[in-house]
Amino acid sequence: MMEVTVTKRRRSWEWRVHDYNGVLLMHGRERSRPAARYQGYRSLFLLLAIGRRPKALRAAESLRTPDQSDSGASRSWSS
Repeated sequence: MMEVTVTKRRRSWEWRVHDYNGVLLMHGRERSRPAARYQGYRSLFLLLAIGRRPKALRAAESLRTPDQSDSGASRSWSS
């Protein structure tokens, strides 16, 4: 589970997105509280949309050999 926090910092509002372990994923500052809240939840949505995976799964995926990949398609972006 990820969490969005908004705190007052001098003249601005700071937003932060943390994961379930408390690790900071994204942060920023805005002039108003509604803007900070919007940007925080927008960042949370973007993180959820890209499907962030735990490090253990990413490490296991990077250790796979090419013949163990999910599809036979080339991973190159150039055509």
